[in-house]
Amino acid sequence: MGIQVYEKALACLRLLCPAFLLLAAQLVSADDGSGEAIIIGSYELGRGLPIGDSGFTVGGYATARYDDMRGSNPRLTADHLSLMVWWEGSGRWKFFSEADLEESLATRHSGADEERFLALERFYLDYALTDSVNVRLGKYLTPIGRWNQIHADPLVWTTSRPMVTHAVFPGTATGGMVQGTVSIGSREMDYAIFLSAGTELRRKPAEDPFSEARGLHLNLPVGSALQLGLSLADFEQEATPGQRKRLAGMDFLWSRQRWEITGEGVYRSSNEGAALVEKGGFIQAVAPLTGRLYAVGRIEALRFAGADKTSRNWVAGLNYRYNRALSLKAEVVRGSHLQDGMPEGFLASFNVLF
Repeated sequence: MGIQVYEKALACLRLLCPAFLLLAAQLVSADDGSGEAIIIGSYELGRGLPIGDSGFTVGGYATARYDDMRGSNPRLTADHLSLMVWWEGSGRWKFFSEADLEESLATRHSGADEERFLALERFYLDYALTDSVNVRLGKYLTPIGRWNQIHADPLVWTTSRPMVTHAVFPGTATGGMVQGTVSIGSREMDYAIFLSAGTELRRKPAEDPFSEARGLHLNLPVGSALQLGLSLADFEQEATPGQRKRLAGMDFLWSRQRWEITGEGVYRSSNEGAALVEKGGFIQAVAPLTGRLYAVGRIEALRFAGADKTSRNWVAGLNYRYNRALSLKAEVVRGSHLQDGMPEGFLASFNVLF
């Protein structure tokens, strides 16, 4: 199986090479020679399109994805088509919404209803109470770890997500959040404190949302290159009423001269005993190769509740990141003792932030 996966990956990379070259040529001719921005008239790709003087801006992202997974036939999908609308006036109020059409087009569907679904990812109002205190009401990304809060495909390094970022806690919450920045000595610490009473706005069929939750995330720069984060949460989910789950997590980001190392680790306990504990994490490294081409490697592990063995994964891939708005990714994912539905094989994607 390993040899076959590598052969498929190499064959696909050969097919993608002309696309890489054509894309690079087109992009270089489209900007002013700096390669840092693509500007059409007054619009810069990745920054959103302002609607006159209304204060509204329209943006989003799109992902085309190729999967060649173990035990399945290859398929090509329009994996995400996200529309973001936000409003920012001259006062203290702000508004943000994001609707995501998931897998709207595919060469092959498994037949699951959740594969073709218009998801309401975010829908909230912000009020700036002070310069360091912002109040948010509505549906927002759960502030646990780093990966879950980045969210948009063009802004992450791989097509696949680490297990610990989507299997241990719901990715969104509906309720209230207080966030901002406070001074800790000579440094500025970001904080987010959230509270949810359930009532998830347009929940995804495949997700198990919060029925009640509270928690916080802190992020503190330790130096010019290193940031450390702490996550704490206490919650229940709709599928397991009465089971109280407590989560503690650490995360970090180190970046310097286009090199980057990130990691997250979580431990989630349950009031119903040690057999329902979930724990794990990942570490990911990004290394510049040449120009805008990067090598990406990741190792991860997660012990699922009730599992006899720990699920493990490793990822090795390439990311051609023209700028923050455009990227082309290809990776091989291998693992052991994986849960059903977790990717193992070859993945590639083209990502556009608009």
